[in-house]
Amino acid sequence: MDAKQIHDFWEWFIAVSDRLVAEPENEALLRQLDERVREIHRGLTWEICPGGFRPLQFTISPNLDPMLRQTAREFIHAAPVLAHWEFYATRQPKAWDYKINLDNYNGQRIELDVSDWVFLLVPCFHGKQAVLLSSKTMPMLNEDQRRQAATDVLCNVLGEDLVMDGIEDFEFRGFRSSIAEWTSIRLLDAAIQNLQL
Repeated sequence: MDAKQIHDFWEWFIAVSDRLVAEPENEALLRQLDERVREIHRGLTWEICPGGFRPLQFTISPNLDPMLRQTAREFIHAAPVLAHWEFYATRQPKAWDYKINLDNYNGQRIELDVSDWVFLLVPCFHGKQAVLLSSKTMPMLNEDQRRQAATDVLCNVLGEDLVMDGIEDFEFRGFRSSIAEWTSIRLLDAAIQNLQL
């Protein structure tokens, strides 16, 4: 990464910080933010959501790519101290309503309620787990969209660090009613934590 680009990004962020706090849904401003992050590294993603101890948190994410983890850390290490913001180099676990927003099969933005999702853990090598996700109400999504929905759900429940460190692989497929071991997605964090203990 170019140190000057990172410096320029944070200078810009400081200049628009109050607008982002006041208008967190400002599409033109969010497009600028997206373009500026991608100029630094196309593999990084970002997220703005409510903070834990300040009003908002801004995350530069490696997008589940362990090779980009250090890149995201260096990016966030240069962040300024701002009164309304927390900064993270991976997506954090959330207290949330089990609803995610994503584009469906024809490009429309939809809200997906994942509160009825269930999971099954399959042991893998080195103590990691594969996570199978399913739902009784399967939305009309293609393979990439299902993968993105599963990524969002796992990162919201577990946090991106735990997904990268503890999950070997994951997939979201149609409901298999014959398997009795499916468990509510709300219990996934506890199940993974118990396995790590």
